[in-house]
Amino acid sequence: MVSKIIIAICFVTVVAAIPAQPAFTGWGAGGGAGVLLPPWISAAPWFPQWTPCTTVGSSCSDCSTKIVCTKIGGLQRACTDPTKPYCNLGECSATPSEQCAVPVVPANAV
Repeated sequence: MVSKIIIAICFVTVVAAIPAQPAFTGWGAGGGAGVLLPPWISAAPWFPQWTPCTTVGSSCSDCSTKIVCTKIGGLQRACTDPTKPYCNLGECSATPSEQCAVPVVPANAV
């Protein structure tokens, strides 16, 4: 019993000797407050990127990136499949949407 009290007093003494550190706010990576991830991990292309959403469902943020929205936020994912590189109606697709389609120029229209 005495040894436990001595260990507790030593622990309190060591903790009291350590100077107070400023509050750590985190690197702010990964989308959530208090997420403690270094920037080199959160900036990796394979790491999911969270975005705010207003409605639940899938949509396209650009021609090759889709956003899947849930109740707690949206997960932004790139269309990395070589057979389905375009985002069309919220899904990765082999055919581009109207906004992302390359306009066809007739051969004699130069």
